[in-house]
Amino acid sequence: MSTKSSDSNTFVNSSLQTSADGIKSQKSASSGSATGNLRNKCALKPGHSLMDWIRLGNSGEDLSGTQGRLITVTTAELSKHNSRNDAWIAIRGVVYNVTRYMDFHPGGVDELMRGVGKDSTQLFNEVHAWVNYQQLLNKCCIGPLKKIAKVQPDLIKHLEAKISLKEGELLKLPKVKFEVEPRFDWIQKVNDLTIYVYTKQFCNPGFLIKKLNGVNQMEIWILTEAAIHKFQYELHGGVEWPPKDLKMSTESGKLEITFCKSEQHRELWRSLGIHNVKRLMKSSCEEEILIDFQVIKNQQFNHDSHELVLQNKHVILIVPVGYHLTIGLNWEALKKDYTPVPAKYLHCMEYQKFSTLNLLIKKYTLTQCFSSRLSEQKEDSCLQISMPKGNFQLLSLAKHRNLCLLAAGSGLTPFLGMIEHLLKRQTNRIELLYLFYFNKTSEDIWCRKILEKSSMEDERFKFVSVLSRDTDTWDGLKGQISENLLLPLVDKSCRNPVTYIAACGPSGFIAKAEEIIKSIGFPTENFYVFQG
Repeated sequence: MSTKSSDSNTFVNSSLQTSADGIKSQKSASSGSATGNLRNKCALKPGHSLMDWIRLGNSGEDLSGTQGRLITVTTAELSKHNSRNDAWIAIRGVVYNVTRYMDFHPGGVDELMRGVGKDSTQLFNEVHAWVNYQQLLNKCCIGPLKKIAKVQPDLIKHLEAKISLKEGELLKLPKVKFEVEPRFDWIQKVNDLTIYVYTKQFCNPGFLIKKLNGVNQMEIWILTEAAIHKFQYELHGGVEWPPKDLKMSTESGKLEITFCKSEQHRELWRSLGIHNVKRLMKSSCEEEILIDFQVIKNQQFNHDSHELVLQNKHVILIVPVGYHLTIGLNWEALKKDYTPVPAKYLHCMEYQKFSTLNLLIKKYTLTQCFSSRLSEQKEDSCLQISMPKGNFQLLSLAKHRNLCLLAAGSGLTPFLGMIEHLLKRQTNRIELLYLFYFNKTSEDIWCRKILEKSSMEDERFKFVSVLSRDTDTWDGLKGQISENLLLPLVDKSCRNPVTYIAACGPSGFIAKAEEIIKSIGFPTENFYVFQG
């Protein structure tokens, strides 16, 4: 089903939500009918076309019956509105008044009546997978559906065990994790289309977008904490590769991918196409999946470091904040973990693209060590890249407004993406963000100009370099990590005491940081270490 907007060239199309318990495969096809099934399409009365419905929605008539107010609806109240002349329906947590829409529904009144007076999300997912109901029923919106949360089975067992507890004994309930279920929407114009992938706020997903053999075939992988959701698409028409644009919000977990349609398919599509979906446990395949990337740029970054730009012409890999990749040299057993950095921190501006992986490599004096070998790779060399790895919880930062990051040497890399996320965060906007960066000399400081510029442009960000080797020309902080450095920051009597600390660097640096954290009595649950 395609719904026309105020822009006559823009069609808002489909919404797909999938869920999978264990490994399963699901195939669905979208169509031009409201039911997603051409066989169920009914002839509409004159004056009840899609354009007539759009005109009615723009006429100012109160289609929701609430005079523009949003009202929270209980399931009991919803069940009362279950007749042909008083029809409410709930889809994905929102209630709509579809009374006036009855005669406009291409699937017929009887088909729509199957879902009125109840939560019809499951029914909708079965027969309307690609219909953008939010746009279609926007003027019919009543408000959110209020549901009583279901108690998890493992919680019930613990609650039943409560009767055997001794008087005064506290019941400890287990933490229950809820797996993220990705959801898709799409919108199109004559010349391009945009696919939207929704996950969950602060869930910190990773993404892999892969071009397959045909011009209309691709895969989108969504990497959540426990699973990999693999969506394989056969689009209605061909698209050009690479994508025209890609936007990722680390706060909302939303991904937008815009493709130019192939020249011969530049028209308004009646559907996005068909798809298959599989859900794999990440632990079962994380080590098995390796992707070949080519070195397309290798140049000196500073006196002892290189920057490498990697690319696979058929794959785009988006790494979650705080995660790393295991990188291997072709035909060799040597491997090492590296955290990609945002493109803006590179010197080579011509590769400021979303389709590349960008690495900063410190070259050590030992000629046979992995970093030295990696920094010497020629352009067009092939590297094996793992799927993103890590256990950093972006949600753990959400409640903190004053944070401190401790980096030493190449331990800066996990924090570059985190800094961008925190400074852009709108939910519980941060007050202060400290970055203490420890190095031997001023020549060792990575990304100094950009970090100093960010500190000047945003007063919440405090960038402080600390050097261990005293020089006459350095007027900044000197020394090493110490209690005297951190104590004033965590002092609860100060205006904005730091409540979260993260550290990354050599093992000796981390050991000293952990020792200080304990000695100053800082809560260990609010201290995170990135293992180098």
